[in-house]
Amino acid sequence: MSITITFVDPHGKRVETACEAGDNLLRVGQAAGLPVEGTCEGQMACSTCHVIVAAEWFDR
Repeated sequence: MSITITFVDPHGKRVETACEAGDNLLRVGQAAGLPVEGTCEGQMACSTCHVIVAAEWFDR
């Protein structure tokens, strides 16, 4: 299922991009041209990407 993700950078700039449900957010952000770094390669183990997901999205 295709979904739209909205990234917000530290300056408040919004970047929308399409991806598939279950895709890796690190790789989706990088593919959208965002300078997202991930030492753990997107395994949610290091926090270098600084991606924050709002709590209301946790169960979706």
